[in-house]
Amino acid sequence: MYASRGWLTGAAAAGAGLAAVETAVAVAGRRSTVDAAGQLVVDRTPRSAVELGVRLLRSADKPAVRATVVAAVLAAGALAGRTGRRGRLRLPAASLALAGAGVATAWRQQARRRERQDAAYATRPLAVARPLPPARDGAEDWPGAPALLTPVEDFYVTDVAMRPPVVDVHRWRLTVTGEVRRPLSVGYAELLDEDLVEFDAAMVCIHNRLGWDRLGNQRWTGLPLARLLDRAEPTDAARTLVTRSVDGWECSLPLRLLADRDAYVVLGMGGRALTASHGFPARVLVPGLYGQYAGAKWLTELRLQAVPNRDYWQGRGWPHGPVPVRPMARIDAPAHRSRLAAGPVTVTGVAWAPPAGVRSVEVSVDGGAWVGAELAGELAPAAWRRWRADVVLTSGTHELRVRCTGGDGTVQDGAPRAPFPSGASGYHRVRVHAG
Repeated sequence: MYASRGWLTGAAAAGAGLAAVETAVAVAGRRSTVDAAGQLVVDRTPRSAVELGVRLLRSADKPAVRATVVAAVLAAGALAGRTGRRGRLRLPAASLALAGAGVATAWRQQARRRERQDAAYATRPLAVARPLPPARDGAEDWPGAPALLTPVEDFYVTDVAMRPPVVDVHRWRLTVTGEVRRPLSVGYAELLDEDLVEFDAAMVCIHNRLGWDRLGNQRWTGLPLARLLDRAEPTDAARTLVTRSVDGWECSLPLRLLADRDAYVVLGMGGRALTASHGFPARVLVPGLYGQYAGAKWLTELRLQAVPNRDYWQGRGWPHGPVPVRPMARIDAPAHRSRLAAGPVTVTGVAWAPPAGVRSVEVSVDGGAWVGAELAGELAPAAWRRWRADVVLTSGTHELRVRCTGGDGTVQDGAPRAPFPSGASGYHRVRVHAG
């Protein structure tokens, strides 16, 4: 009995201490100690373990890391209580519940700061001098078709920050530094006064696997990156653009690549300012590059230099990049393992091949011949494209698969490969039963 009491007392003491620290940093507006410890875990975990965690946990990877940190603190306290002198600590076991409530309250306080920021800024429409026509592609009445534009609240979020930073836009500045003749420093209000443009583009996470939804399609608002860089007058020595986040994360982009591709300082999506999770107040986006190579969220600096950095992802074993998005198609309906009536079936989905666009989509049943699908209108070459195909299924179990061809003639790679090191490949396959 004394042994179990020691375990519980030690764990309760550790939990109470953690709750006190988390409450103090939340009141002070500082970073969570659990998040700081979690960041160390993420940054030092072997790449293979990170890849396994993403595959198994998907978007629950960060909550799992936080839970691991808290469990480690409680375990250390329990061990100390077990090995320490009996009776030294008198905290009741109920303190564990109180400590948990304290940590939850502290984390909620931190979340409220981001919610207040989003309420103040992300609900504001952004003024665009020449708005694009309404987003329509002719597939609005296709049954089972996914949304043409992914709702902001459903748009995937992935980054290496344990929580999105809350940026004070009254103090925030975006600077252009390094190998430039005229360094720049502009504030948020100044950027909003720019001649902002809209563009449609899909963003794809390099961890996106066949059939996953770690991608989204949106109408973005921002200004061409070249506009700011040109004002700063790069020197002849400038070869690399480093985009830097307020939390210190950096990403290097070759200037020669930016000369051939559109690139933007993005201020909004869906017609409104960015949310904290999506990079408020600004982020860099290069359509056609996987997200981890496309530029920093929570942008604070554009630095021109002669040579590239050894960026975060290169330190984790990923290629220096940048890595272009692979042409790929996804089946959205019917869902995997659906039970359908035998006979005609309409298969629908999306395909993407930025920046050249999608030329064609084909569907195959049970490994048979590829049959062309009907394409909806093209919103933009960098955006995804909806498609549908009519097939006839006899009674029994069938496998549907899909592939696309890009506007430059590149046919989707059918060899199944994991995301590391250059993005997943293969055909998305869905099994259904007709009867």
